[in-house]
Amino acid sequence: LIKNENIGIDVAFWFMEDPRYTAELKRAHDRGVRVRVLVDRRANGPNPLNAQRLAELAGAEIPMRQRVASGILHWKVMLFAQQGIVQFSAANYSEWAFVPVTPYRNYVDEVIYFTSQDSVVNSFRTMYDDLWTDTTRYTNYANVEGPLERHHDIFPLDPELNFSPHESFRARSLVHYDRETVGIDAIMYRITDRAHTDAIIRAVQRGVPVRLLTEPDQYRDPTRYWHSWNVDRLYMAGVEVRHRGHQGLLHQKSTLLRGQAMTIFGSSNWTSPSSDSQEEHNYFTTKPNFYTWFSEQFDRKW
Repeated sequence: LIKNENIGIDVAFWFMEDPRYTAELKRAHDRGVRVRVLVDRRANGPNPLNAQRLAELAGAEIPMRQRVASGILHWKVMLFAQQGIVQFSAANYSEWAFVPVTPYRNYVDEVIYFTSQDSVVNSFRTMYDDLWTDTTRYTNYANVEGPLERHHDIFPLDPELNFSPHESFRARSLVHYDRETVGIDAIMYRITDRAHTDAIIRAVQRGVPVRLLTEPDQYRDPTRYWHSWNVDRLYMAGVEVRHRGHQGLLHQKSTLLRGQAMTIFGSSNWTSPSSDSQEEHNYFTTKPNFYTWFSEQFDRKW
């Protein structure tokens, strides 16, 4: 997609480690494609390779802006103007997020969505320009000259999309948890917001079966004790809990609401910052193809 784009590429990420992305974005920029990148250098500490990738993008004279608000930029997006395609997910641009080391044995659990659906693509066009021209939560990082300009028309947001903190991910999720009467299946990397677990426990108490796949490294991380506390509460309440057993990492964030045939998928963990302060993108969809795909994936993993 980067190689095939001739007009514009808008990129936003929490961290980028794989130099193949920066090399290809530089080549696109050099052939006259308008490339813009939103970044957050607070990712450099836990992900030191990110600093090298930012330096490469800046050195390529690609315009870059950075988030400086209290919550991090947690987007993972590439938007291709001419091709009318957007890619978004929970997957960072690291070496193994998009490609397994060994399929089904050593990999990072991710679901990466590529779509040309106009309402979704146009929503990201509008939101990206909103962030790019924001002078309160974002500042110039490199190669930005002149006034900040929008490059897309302004479109209405697709009602199935959720952009936190502009709309609370927590509040929208809780409404659907509390409506569920058949079953809830979740794959969640990090769980530290008890509002989510309280609602899931309420579902169990009214007879809704719940299954959870989560990440053992988060459970055993001494700096993430709220994760283990919330997982323990879910287990004690009757939620069936399984941990990742393969090599790699469980980083996916998705929830299936069986009675509503709804899939919740995106970048937000079940954490307070993922709803209240971080820049996030999530999808609350009842599209049958989404539900079928995620249902088959969950059952295979389970």
